[in-house]
Amino acid sequence: MILQRKLFANIHQADLIVIGSRGLTDMKRIIQGSVSSQVVEDAHCSVLVVKPK
Repeated sequence: MILQRKLFANIHQADLIVIGSRGLTDMKRIIQGSVSSQVVEDAHCSVLVVKPK
């Protein structure tokens, strides 16, 4: 799924990716992983992570 997001951003030559964060705690993030963290690391453009209230 992460690969699809990168390809989508590259295909459309995106300048910015906007992605939501579920606001997981450290332990849940370790267990479940963080898609937004992976996108930030792998993206070839700017990434805006929107956190919940």
